[in-house]
Amino acid sequence: MAVTVRDIVSIPGICLRLLAGTQRADQPVRWVHLTELEDPTPWLKGGELVLTTGMGIGKTAARQRAYVRRLVDAGVAGLGFGLGFGHDRTPRALITAAEQLAFPLFEVPYPVPFIAITEAIFTRIVAEQYDTLQRAVDAEHVLTRAVLEGRGIEGIASSLAAVTKGWVLLLDLHGLPLASTSRAATLRQERIWDELRRARPEGSSFSLTLVDRGHHVWVQPVGAQGRTEAFLAVGKPEQPSQLDRIVAGHALSLVAIELAKSRAVAEEKRRLQGDFFDRLARGEIGPTEAARGLARFGFRRDARVLVVALEGPDVDPERLVLEATEHCSREGVDAFLVSASPQGAHVLLPADPPVDLDGFVKAIGARVEAELRAGAGSPVGPEEVARSLREARYALQVCRLEGWGHAGFDDLGTYRLLLSMAEPDALRAFADALLAPLDAYDREHHGELIPSLQAFLQHNARWETAAAHLYVHRHTLRYRMRKVEELTGRDLASSFDRMEFWLALRARDLLAAEADG
Repeated sequence: MAVTVRDIVSIPGICLRLLAGTQRADQPVRWVHLTELEDPTPWLKGGELVLTTGMGIGKTAARQRAYVRRLVDAGVAGLGFGLGFGHDRTPRALITAAEQLAFPLFEVPYPVPFIAITEAIFTRIVAEQYDTLQRAVDAEHVLTRAVLEGRGIEGIASSLAAVTKGWVLLLDLHGLPLASTSRAATLRQERIWDELRRARPEGSSFSLTLVDRGHHVWVQPVGAQGRTEAFLAVGKPEQPSQLDRIVAGHALSLVAIELAKSRAVAEEKRRLQGDFFDRLARGEIGPTEAARGLARFGFRRDARVLVVALEGPDVDPERLVLEATEHCSREGVDAFLVSASPQGAHVLLPADPPVDLDGFVKAIGARVEAELRAGAGSPVGPEEVARSLREARYALQVCRLEGWGHAGFDDLGTYRLLLSMAEPDALRAFADALLAPLDAYDREHHGELIPSLQAFLQHNARWETAAAHLYVHRHTLRYRMRKVEELTGRDLASSFDRMEFWLALRARDLLAAEADG
């Protein structure tokens, strides 16, 4: 316990008499300040015990009352008034003002030197500080033992809660709990996270104190080398003591070490996952070895799997890999592999139960704070991961082309016919065989045959609608379509020829989408 004014007036052998402020005599004394200035407050920080012989208190009752008011406003813990130098007794105005403001005021007889008071107080303060430090060392040993026993972050949190006689909540950078020691902590999770989001300057480390439903909460960032990785919140009904803050500071270091250790293990696991996935995708592993390897990552030996390809605008692939891994881990996905791709990430998942692609994409998108696209391949055996990956990329390619958020390969409809021509050169040759004469005409005559043909087909050969889309007269469109027939030898009245034109145009769209990706 801290030294109080009541403790001071009770020091054996020193005859001090409390004259006023009994109700606030238990507030702590931080330090002792001797002064004879009329206004010592510019040199005070609050919590001091002021000792004076009264030379600066003023000779009138008004000035003496103002002197007391200044000390109270400065947060002074109490006033000791020394007799025998300028005053034979404590002025009545000083006592009256102290009583009205509930300000602790005690009288120091002439035989009692101020140094006797300061020595007694400093001895108590030093003893209290030593006791606090000793208790802090003992508490730090408790926290360190939790780490040495392998209890991890949860062990550190529970030990800190026991030492501070409060509760502890550890939140990751998305506001999700990494550790929570009690219902009191869990109930405050969302409110603390909301407060952090409102108060946190972007990219900066800071501490936060708040009062939530009667509990004092102290929040500190956890991290190293200027990078915040989590937030540690400690709460209790009472104000946190010096001991609480010292021990919590030690806990911050231990949690940072545990997070760094977990991160190193996770990064190595991700590297192994990515390497194995890449070997599967390149077809370097036989069926038996593929099944055995997938089993090491939690997949059933007879499981069918599928690949999800993810990408997002301006999202770093490494971050996408990290957040996809975190999402799968936190959502209890029993088995998964994640690998970086040039544009994003590839995720290998069990095909059973069926993947909720919409929910999967939105959840990871929320973590990276971006709108993602995703394509999913067909369910395959372990030896056919390369095919599922190829299909996932195709589906992602169509999503870019059509502006879709996600699609499975089975959802692609007619596109699957074009995508079965896996080689870009084959698609290009197919399109050019039909459209090359139109390309040449447009180049030579600055024509609009290709866009006009595309609009004509998109609007199901309806002349008025297609012409309105192109902002031309229908006779202009009819002239252009006759030129298309003349150059290609095809008949746009034939549904077969219209289908071939449409496929050729879509093939070019697919090639363009692949180039953009």
